[in-house]
Amino acid sequence: MRGLGAVLSVVAVLGFPGAVAASPPSEPESFVPDELLVRFDGATTSSARSRIASDLDARIVERLPLSGLVRVELEPGTSVAAAAARFEQRDEIRYAHPNHRYHLDRNPDDPLFGSLWGMTKIDAPGAWDTNTGSAAVTVAVVDTGIDYTHPDLQGNVWANDDPIDGVDNDANGKVDDLRGWNFMDGTNNPMDDVDHGTHVAGTIGAAGNNTQGVAGVNWTVKLMAIKSCCDEFDSFTEDSIVKGFQYACANGAKVINGSFGGSAGTQTIVDSINACPGALFVFSAGNGGWDGIGDNNDLSPQYPCSYGSANIICVAASGAGDSLASFSNFGVNNVDIAAPGEAIKSTVPGPAYADFAGTSMAAPHVSGAAALVLAERPGLSTAELKRSILLSGEPKPALTTRVATGARLNVRRAFSQEVVAPAGLAAHSASPSYNQWSNITAAIATWGGASDASGVDGYSFAWSPDPSFAPDDVKDAEENVTSASATLPDGKHWFHVRARDGVGNWSDPIHLGPFMVDTFPPVRPTLSSPTHRAGVASADRTVEINWITLGDSVSGLDGHSFAWGRQPLVTVDETKDLEEGVVRTTSPPLAPGAWWFGIRARDNAGNWTDVTILGPFVISGVSPVCNVPRLRGLKLVVAKRTLVKRGCALGRVTRAYSKRVARGRVVGQKPGPGLRLRRGAKIAVVLSKGRRRR
Repeated sequence: MRGLGAVLSVVAVLGFPGAVAASPPSEPESFVPDELLVRFDGATTSSARSRIASDLDARIVERLPLSGLVRVELEPGTSVAAAAARFEQRDEIRYAHPNHRYHLDRNPDDPLFGSLWGMTKIDAPGAWDTNTGSAAVTVAVVDTGIDYTHPDLQGNVWANDDPIDGVDNDANGKVDDLRGWNFMDGTNNPMDDVDHGTHVAGTIGAAGNNTQGVAGVNWTVKLMAIKSCCDEFDSFTEDSIVKGFQYACANGAKVINGSFGGSAGTQTIVDSINACPGALFVFSAGNGGWDGIGDNNDLSPQYPCSYGSANIICVAASGAGDSLASFSNFGVNNVDIAAPGEAIKSTVPGPAYADFAGTSMAAPHVSGAAALVLAERPGLSTAELKRSILLSGEPKPALTTRVATGARLNVRRAFSQEVVAPAGLAAHSASPSYNQWSNITAAIATWGGASDASGVDGYSFAWSPDPSFAPDDVKDAEENVTSASATLPDGKHWFHVRARDGVGNWSDPIHLGPFMVDTFPPVRPTLSSPTHRAGVASADRTVEINWITLGDSVSGLDGHSFAWGRQPLVTVDETKDLEEGVVRTTSPPLAPGAWWFGIRARDNAGNWTDVTILGPFVISGVSPVCNVPRLRGLKLVVAKRTLVKRGCALGRVTRAYSKRVARGRVVGQKPGPGLRLRRGAKIAVVLSKGRRRR
């Protein structure tokens, strides 16, 4: 889990959230020397803000959770009032004033409140000046149960519309589940027989200002007792966790605290979390460092804290000095924020109070903060609630390499954290056109249209084969960059882009694609002819060609181009002649001589195969059967040649006188013309001897 560290005394340094005119000179103790709070116009870019500050002999040291608001550090000894006046002369600045100090003035009268250093650290007293909680907000404690009879808890224990009368009055499948449910023994009694769950519950919502014990982050809240631990091995079972999550979700919990974990990640628990998008799940990062060094959850994930679900916050433990507790796990990718987790005093069964340490104690600080924010801002969505917690954390140097936010929880700041993400972002591309196959690997995506009250501060983008991939919360481009290019490998790819506003809210990703790339041609066709044998002469002038094409494993086959030629190297152009489903063709009547057939295949991306050639097909001009020609009037040599071309042979030659047919020409034949005989059939002819002499 991630942790933020900052030590607050009874006097807290707070940034005044309202817009005010330049302040008159103040007493030195009423503001931080050499600092200003400056609010820029929302359209001013981050680079322009830095330049303006530098021009005025100052530097921006922190962006605060209000649109355009930053903390500025002046040169030592500079007049704060004079510097504020100089800043306000700039058109880009709405206002500038000293970084005032305010005294906390509402602490509860609970006798052990002085031991609750964590409440002061997260500025709960500052938040209580505005809101101390609401009975309309339910937090489910999936743990060892809750001592619902504890005087500091009983008034805040969730009560269901199912009185103990042996009837399932609310029809939820659980009889008499008045205070929650025990998923270990299947009963309606979620009493804590360990002490862990009661301690967690006290941090979230022990009654405040009731002259006894401690105060939780919420003085008023509804604590749903879900007992999912412990079995004979003092552990949670997976089924009890899943059932506990489902029960909490079905019964209206908006925040679900899970101060437990392990190294086994399962889809079952992921699915149970994803099935409840209307609840924020808060998990402990784990205590891998009781020997003094915590585990890195980025290398050895702790579940369920390390799941990537959008409605999870993973919490590390911090100490009173705002550094990571020695036992706490960490991870800048898998742990979100830190919260107090050392020497945390809270309720335990008895009724009693005890000090515990662990990330189990840090997580309920965040769960309690989320519930208190919902009491103050009931209209927040789950995503907005999560952003309000993470974006409002107090950055701490010791946590920058330990948790994603580099920050420790601050519930008061979460009350005013701007959580509206940029809207209107759109993306498109014309090179290449997406959603169709191409052999062009260079792709360009452009985007624009995003707007936000606090201004657009940049973008995160990525190319991936996953159509729903979400770029991370790391800015890849400044606000004036509106395009990105990439050289894509073969396959389907999508472009994803998100916009970030001036206070750190990220829009949902826009997905563009698919960009479909295929640079490899199909497999060359395999040719055969059922009518002719290559190299064997045939009088049949029409050649039938068949082919087999294995297709294209990426973009698919799109068709063929073919040609006939009189040379072995047949030229086949890149004009499609046949669709991909055609697997045969027949030549036109070919002139006698040698012919070759060439074919190439094309895929849907426009890649052509090399030419496959089959031949030679030798056309002899001789008929494959004897089609008896008409020979009358032909000379014998011509008649013989004609017979051969028709597949026939010259038979017996006789002579006879003829008054009409000239001497030496055919005057008769047998059989007569028009018959179709077997090849080589002999045709007898009669040659004219001319007129008979008298």
